[in-house]
Amino acid sequence: MLREFHCIENCSDCCIYRQYYPSIEYGKIGVLLLPEEKKVIECQANAQQVKISIFPRLGVGINRKSNGPSQVIAYQLMGNDTNGDYCPFLDINSKNRSPHGGFNCMIYNTRPLSCQAYPAIKENKKAVELDCNCQFSCQYSAKASKMNLLDNELKALTIISNKFECFEDQKIWRYATHIGDKHLKVLLPRGWYLQS
Repeated sequence: MLREFHCIENCSDCCIYRQYYPSIEYGKIGVLLLPEEKKVIECQANAQQVKISIFPRLGVGINRKSNGPSQVIAYQLMGNDTNGDYCPFLDINSKNRSPHGGFNCMIYNTRPLSCQAYPAIKENKKAVELDCNCQFSCQYSAKASKMNLLDNELKALTIISNKFECFEDQKIWRYATHIGDKHLKVLLPRGWYLQS
């Protein structure tokens, strides 16, 4: 079963705009990085002389000394703009464009799994939930080009989901980034918050 996904022409919104999640009080979130991806991203940034900011994103357990989690299970690559937007690896200064006309990703072939999974954010037996504000089409097709298969996104999503299954019974912490639009800064704390 092949499912196609097509970016709309000249769009780079998924690499530009960051969301407030799970609510405004937590600030904008960055690109999800698994612990093993964090070091890779840091090396790529160093090699390309790109300035990056990586914060924790999710933690588990309780560390009594620091009043936070005992283990970080996910990190987040923040955007370069003061309000958290614009992925640092988005090449906005180049005249070269991606095949659909959007900005090029400087690390496209080695991008994080969350970027590979996008726009698929959840899959169940009946449907795939997509997180894309663009126009998209998910169609069954026997002639789909390998570059446009949603199946590749689902494979990346499955790898991410499997990494978190073993932590379901533990205390989960979320990191508030204190990053967002200027007029909201007073609402945005920074640090770990235990989820209920």
